[in-house]
Amino acid sequence: MSERFRVDLAGMVDLLSHHLYSGPHVYLRELLQNAVDALTARLAQDPDAPTTIRLSSTTEANGTTVLVVSDSGVGLTADEATELLATIGRSSKRDPHGLGVAHYLGQFGIGMLAAFMVADRIEVTSRSARPGTDPTIWVGHSDGTFDVSVLPPGPAADAIPVGTTVRVWSRRGCEHWLETSTVVALATDYGSLLPFDVAVSVPVEGAEPMWRRITVPVLPWQVRYPTAEVRSRMLAAYCERVLGFTPLGHIDLSVPLAGVSGVAFILPQAVTPGSGRHRVYSKQMLVGARVDGVLPDWAFFTRAILNSDALSPTASREQIHDDEILLATREALGTQLKEWATATLTTPSTLTRRFVETHHLALRSLALTDEDMLDLAAQVLPFETTDGVRTLHDIGQDGEIVFTSTTEAFRRISAVARAQGLVVVNAGYVYDADLLARLGRRPGWQVRELSSTDITQVLALVAPAREAHLAAALSVAEAVLTDEDCHVLVRTFEPESLPAVLLRDPDGEHRRALAREREAAPGLWGGLLDALETDTTTRTRSLVLNDSSTLVQQLLAAPDGVVFAEGLRALYLSAVMLAGEGLRPREVASLHDALSVLLAHSLDRGHPMPDPPDPPDPPDPPDGHPTHPRGP
Repeated sequence: MSERFRVDLAGMVDLLSHHLYSGPHVYLRELLQNAVDALTARLAQDPDAPTTIRLSSTTEANGTTVLVVSDSGVGLTADEATELLATIGRSSKRDPHGLGVAHYLGQFGIGMLAAFMVADRIEVTSRSARPGTDPTIWVGHSDGTFDVSVLPPGPAADAIPVGTTVRVWSRRGCEHWLETSTVVALATDYGSLLPFDVAVSVPVEGAEPMWRRITVPVLPWQVRYPTAEVRSRMLAAYCERVLGFTPLGHIDLSVPLAGVSGVAFILPQAVTPGSGRHRVYSKQMLVGARVDGVLPDWAFFTRAILNSDALSPTASREQIHDDEILLATREALGTQLKEWATATLTTPSTLTRRFVETHHLALRSLALTDEDMLDLAAQVLPFETTDGVRTLHDIGQDGEIVFTSTTEAFRRISAVARAQGLVVVNAGYVYDADLLARLGRRPGWQVRELSSTDITQVLALVAPAREAHLAAALSVAEAVLTDEDCHVLVRTFEPESLPAVLLRDPDGEHRRALAREREAAPGLWGGLLDALETDTTTRTRSLVLNDSSTLVQQLLAAPDGVVFAEGLRALYLSAVMLAGEGLRPREVASLHDALSVLLAHSLDRGHPMPDPPDPPDPPDPPDGHPTHPRGP
């Protein structure tokens, strides 16, 4: 003989409170939701029916707090109360096929259970709108038992109007969830945009309690104001009140096919990518204050408040189902945000300047996914260059755009490139190298990464006689830096105070990284890295000595002996640090040894060596540019 499944109510309550809902506070949302759906059902039968929801909280002599939620909705018969209130998963808000009816908020049949997270006892008194029905009283307990009774005709039954009154008695330790102040806060948070008259009874010192209405007659972004300026000011105040910040501006959003309307507020400070959290309502009932996925990921510079009649909440009603409707909605809202960005950023204004300063990172992210926004980013976004802060459009007017993919590489060559009039873009910040690579694939743009050849070509060659004179010294220098995989060149360049600069090609950087990994790797892994090495003859970096520097001239004049070797090594390691690289322990020890030799030699000769010039300070990043460069 088949038997029906049994349900442990205590176990179900634990499941709801710890795994489905985010906390006990959702109990009030579920009670409000049931009341709203009851009103909706009655209006379908009688458009002139009253639409009120009333909440009041009292404390009994034994300390138990009682919350009363009354609505003028469609009500329940005795059979409906037995079937719907006592059967988990059973709901009157589904069609014959088991699908949720669109105009109802709930559909899962578990809302009443949420109240047991804070209650030991729940009493439901209801009179159905069906003619000739008597009031029904349903009483449920946290132990899983319930009773149903029907009031016989008489004065007591006649005094009960059409609708439902739910009384919730607090369980021990949960009294605060049912207190008036908490009820006001929760009801305002969840239900302030509901299209019905929702009010909470609040105490008044020295007088009778008064009803405090928490709902507004019109959605805040649909209120008509005399001017656009007044509207902006009122929406900013609404943002401050609900989201807690003063926005730079707002963007109106609307997707009629999905019943979506709302407003996106522009954050006054930069945030990290992927941090978008939005306040979403379903049929004007709050789903969640931190809902993901309703706007594109790149729109993290906004916080949106949206209402939808078509987006489907999850069973917990704290997120939105990631379905085709949400996908289409997100795409449509993204298009509107792009249109706003294009219109705003192409028109100089205070908002444009503040937006670019604050949210250029979001624009960079957006430019990677949209061709139109890529063109816009090239026109308005600031980039750090050796010629100051410029836009890519401005640089491209002069011809080819040359960039470094790491901030370290930019700092390494910036002083030399600046002195020679070579404009190089620092693309070492997040998104920049990818953005430039994408731009380089567009017709009409010439974009490439900087190579060491670019620098050596703009550095002045020394005279042939001088080059021949230095041949022996350079040969010794090559031998000294063999272990560093470094080639040595002599050029003349500005500034004279910079004795040497270290240059690397991207391919050379890769080979050097492999070499370092090979040094530290165990035998088998090191052998695999050896197999990846394709060129072991070409040196990965170049140390360019500045023949305009007095220090370099003195060093090259005496290529014999330990002073030359250690002096050259000190210049090399100084160039490494100037390039923004950290020294490995072996290199730190080598620099210490070099300085010790040079100092000892100077003291032995009885006069100090000439002071080496101070290296130039690396350029500061442009205002508003992110300070999180990529790694080398």
